[in-house]
Amino acid sequence: MGRILIITMVSVLVVFILSCGESQEEVAPGEGWQADIQWLADSFPEMHYDLFMYEPEDSLQSRLDRLEQSLDSLSDMETVMELTRVLASMRCSHTGIAFWEYGDWIAYPISVMWLDDGLYVTAIDNEYSELIGSRLMEYGDRPSIEAAAAMTEMFPATNDVVPKTRAENFMMMAYPMEALGFGDADSTVSFTFLEASGDTVIIQLKAIGQSDVNMEIFHNSESVTLPLWLGSDDFYWHRYLSERRILYCAYNSCTLMNDYHISDYVDDLRELMDSEPVDAVVVDLRRNSGGNSLVALLLINWLTELSEQGDIQLYLIIGRWTYSSGILNAIEISEIPGVIVYGENTGGAPNHLGEVRSTQLPWSGLTVGYPTKYFQRVEGEGATMRPDVYVPMNSGMLFFGENRILDTIYEDLEKSR
Repeated sequence: MGRILIITMVSVLVVFILSCGESQEEVAPGEGWQADIQWLADSFPEMHYDLFMYEPEDSLQSRLDRLEQSLDSLSDMETVMELTRVLASMRCSHTGIAFWEYGDWIAYPISVMWLDDGLYVTAIDNEYSELIGSRLMEYGDRPSIEAAAAMTEMFPATNDVVPKTRAENFMMMAYPMEALGFGDADSTVSFTFLEASGDTVIIQLKAIGQSDVNMEIFHNSESVTLPLWLGSDDFYWHRYLSERRILYCAYNSCTLMNDYHISDYVDDLRELMDSEPVDAVVVDLRRNSGGNSLVALLLINWLTELSEQGDIQLYLIIGRWTYSSGILNAIEISEIPGVIVYGENTGGAPNHLGEVRSTQLPWSGLTVGYPTKYFQRVEGEGATMRPDVYVPMNSGMLFFGENRILDTIYEDLEKSR
């Protein structure tokens, strides 16, 4: 199967490489950007499903007016980022400018993940592989959290999970970050790390292009002990935890495996239940970012049968990477009587804008994405799915083999016996 799912969770710094749009008219940059601003004010709302679903129209206009008035003091890259920030402020998912198209693509060879206890290194240039699992403290001469927070403002969302996961993927891009006030794209930048030992390490890095990227990723590092939930990249797999009498079922993707049908998977689960003592079944969807929601039908039917029998406790785990069909299946499982949900708030929203299309700004040629349909799965805003028991992900759960959610589930199961 390869490392498809884990790589999805790690910004590998070799994506989003697109060429910048060319100016289509021989006009001064200021006048060109004014044309793009005017188009966003007049034409873009007509294409969008509802650009003013969460923020009023005058909010967009006032922000665009302020940007137009400041054009003389902004570089082109700064203007691109400000345009991106304006659209992101409308909070409509899948609505924004592909700012990474603008200029040369170069990035610092580091990837981080925004965990509950800070920003942690998940991949880095091979020369510094010993820093995998360390905490990134400073980006240049400023706290790394400030750099990540600045990048979150470029991504629209109705919850606070999506901007964080997007910021992880883009905060090492040199020119966009320079425009936001972090680093110098044409020079080296210092990065400060705090290792698990308590030692502080400072290194100097220069942004590089795709052809020069040579990084080690955390799941290949000898210093990392992967927890159970990262134990396989199969779309669905299981593990019987005999000492705890728990059947752990990972459902990582709403996709059929070529050599292992979902019906065979459910049959194997049934057989194990018949042959081993099981007090609880845990279904883990925290890595499930979507696919075909119907794939899980047999699994959900089996869980419903267990619920009706009444002698097995059912648990569901969700998290920041639970999206799309993954969140639809998570909702279906959570609605089975007796299921208790653990983990983090989902990045995916039960109610969301989708069926995304794209167009280009008339002068700069930058790509603008926009949704054309609204999907409502639950009553109310439905901005995220929240667990019954919140267990945030920290560095121990990623690098040091800790299974905090399963531990919490087991403790609660013991209390209920």
